[in-house]
Amino acid sequence: MSQNIKISGQVLDQNNMPISYANVILVHTEDESIVKGTITDDLGKFEIGYLNSGTYNLEISFIGYSQYSTQIDLKASTILEPILLEEFSEALDAVNIFAKRPTYKKQSDRIVFNIEDTSLTEGSVMDVLQSTPGVLIMNDQITVKNSSNIIYLINNKRVYLTGLDLQQLLSGTNATYIQSVEVITNPPAKYDAEGAAVINITMSKNLIVGYNGSVYTTYTQGMYPRVKVGTSQFYKTDKLSLFANYSYGERKKNRINTSEINFIEDDEVVGQWIDKIDRNTESRSHDVNANIDYAINDANILSFSSNVSITPYWNRLANMTTEAIDSSFTSKNIINDSKTNAAFNLDYVNTSENGNTFSVNLHHTNYDYERDQDMSSKYYDVDDVFTRENMFNSTSLQDTYIYSAQADYNMTLKENIVFSFGTKVSQIDSKSNVDQFYFDVDRFIIDDLNSGIFNYKETNYAAYVNASKTWESWSFSAGLRGEYTDAEGDVSSIYELNKFDYFKLFPTVNIAHDFNEHHSLGLSYGKRIERPTYSDLNPFKYYFNDYTYLQGNPNLNPTISHLTTLSYTLNGSYTFEAYYRYEMDPTSELLFQDNATNQVIYLPTNLDKAVDYGFDFMTYQTITDIWSVYVINSIFHQKAYFNAIQSGNSTETNQTWSMYTNVMNFFSFTEDRSLSGEISILYMSPMISGSSDISSRAQIDLGLKKSFNNGKWVASLKLNDIFKTTNFTEKNKYLNQDNTYHNKYDNQYFRLGLRYNFGNTKLSTNEKEQKELNERNRLRSEDDNN
Repeated sequence: MSQNIKISGQVLDQNNMPISYANVILVHTEDESIVKGTITDDLGKFEIGYLNSGTYNLEISFIGYSQYSTQIDLKASTILEPILLEEFSEALDAVNIFAKRPTYKKQSDRIVFNIEDTSLTEGSVMDVLQSTPGVLIMNDQITVKNSSNIIYLINNKRVYLTGLDLQQLLSGTNATYIQSVEVITNPPAKYDAEGAAVINITMSKNLIVGYNGSVYTTYTQGMYPRVKVGTSQFYKTDKLSLFANYSYGERKKNRINTSEINFIEDDEVVGQWIDKIDRNTESRSHDVNANIDYAINDANILSFSSNVSITPYWNRLANMTTEAIDSSFTSKNIINDSKTNAAFNLDYVNTSENGNTFSVNLHHTNYDYERDQDMSSKYYDVDDVFTRENMFNSTSLQDTYIYSAQADYNMTLKENIVFSFGTKVSQIDSKSNVDQFYFDVDRFIIDDLNSGIFNYKETNYAAYVNASKTWESWSFSAGLRGEYTDAEGDVSSIYELNKFDYFKLFPTVNIAHDFNEHHSLGLSYGKRIERPTYSDLNPFKYYFNDYTYLQGNPNLNPTISHLTTLSYTLNGSYTFEAYYRYEMDPTSELLFQDNATNQVIYLPTNLDKAVDYGFDFMTYQTITDIWSVYVINSIFHQKAYFNAIQSGNSTETNQTWSMYTNVMNFFSFTEDRSLSGEISILYMSPMISGSSDISSRAQIDLGLKKSFNNGKWVASLKLNDIFKTTNFTEKNKYLNQDNTYHNKYDNQYFRLGLRYNFGNTKLSTNEKEQKELNERNRLRSEDDNN
């Protein structure tokens, strides 16, 4: 429990002279994570305050002296005896760089995966998540316990969007300074009710006064080359910490889809389309994030952070061919996007002498998006003779503004009781405009049916309370969050004004009991919500070709989910879990074929309900001195109830038993551990998604990291999808719906990375992405669905 515990002392040399500016840090004994740090003053004295009781390692180092380390059982404020540092008795020709292996810890409501100083930190945040226990990534789709409705945070602050915007953020953010990843499967009440799970990425804390920086570059070769360059700069004084990171990336990726669609009438196939879509996507992007921390005093800290992502160029060229029984047509779809996503946060944290904390966050997001589309199609008869041409173009604009204010208070009561409460208010104003034109004879004419304005406004008020208590072998926490939402979707043209408001309560409970050092049991329950994204609510159509389009649904309801988990851990290493999740009005993008008009429609739709239950096994083991491994195996049953909109609107079901297995191997190949690596093996059996059946997939990756020149140079290699086994088939076959899609992704690649560290490379960073909100997660542009 938080208390006002201090530890202080003095560092001297062998002549009893004070050593100034020596590094002093406290490290957790369990996971070797750094708690706090400081430097000695001119008299060699140091003091670290606002600590929790517990067992720590105290480590002191200074150039030219041997490192000092001792274990301290801290229960009250402690003044240490003078600490003597010994000078090196001989000069060393080289300094060994020790790369650690990841560590894994299972708690009642989360998994903590520590990767600091491992080979995983040489990639991107997306690469780290791909190696994190409990997180499943396949073809850039991230899921936790079969749900993609996830809250992402860095240092407990929201940082992300959805779709391609999220992929760009995670792929473009360097993982050098990541300390650990928490996968929270039953989030406490202090988190927004949005999200079936929370992924919290913890960055290393800044500890020592000074300056450091790095420059880095990566070259990726898939079907096409991709490059990224960047630099990180960090500076710290006693009161001020500054961090800034900039990266620039150019990328080009390919994706090929082929499909067969059978049009059915009176139980007989009356027509067939065979499609092939070959699309190349090119982009150039700039990402800047900065953070300023100012310690007013030991009890008060003021922070400002910002994250700006600019994509001035995003181009997709899709060439499509469609063959029917008696005709064919070809289409060319050219898309040009540009967008700016800027977010800013102001944070204030006060810590009282008894360890209670009060914090305030103010947030603003400005999202500006523009898309131009040009579509042309040429039609041919059965003898391949040209018959006609159809052309149209469109311009889409979206401006979204988000404002929020949040306050939290945490306090420790007697008998190991922690009580917290907080409030939050947020406001979203999103304006979208679509102008579509079709070509008629010799000019383009406005298409009134597919043009218009969609304005969406939402205000959300939230408050929560949470309490937790620990005993010798028991721990208990319970929370309740209430959220009131008032929203309005104003659509021009033929659509009506859509207004709705609702109040929901979201309880959370976690109970854990340690029978002894070998056996522990846990039980958790949580209720969550998933609100529709803004683009899913936008009713205007986005065309892939003349007969295939995506359309939003302004009448979507939020999804309410209930998740109950029972877990058992053996010897602290083997975890067995059984879970049951029930979802009301789950949202899924269903694919429908209209057999009367031969159109194919992608439509975000509320399913009636979905039931998901399964059994998970997780373990993390050290096999030898150089080899450790974690294994996750999940066996689960999925069942979805959906309305067959193009088949009499009857209620249909889709269900299956599925399994996935992920084995991650970590190695240290040299005696000094300066060469390390990992091999990942993933297999997914056939699964379902709404009305669709998804075929099996597999993926094998390899990564290597080598440090040189005392860690100033770091080289890395990543081989992704070595055997090119991530392609899959999606099939819809029920009633009068019969379509199959084969998806081929540009996932097989190798990546070379090089990083140079300069300045005081012993520094850790205070890098933190800015606090984003639940509402930013729903910002998504049409390209996320392509």
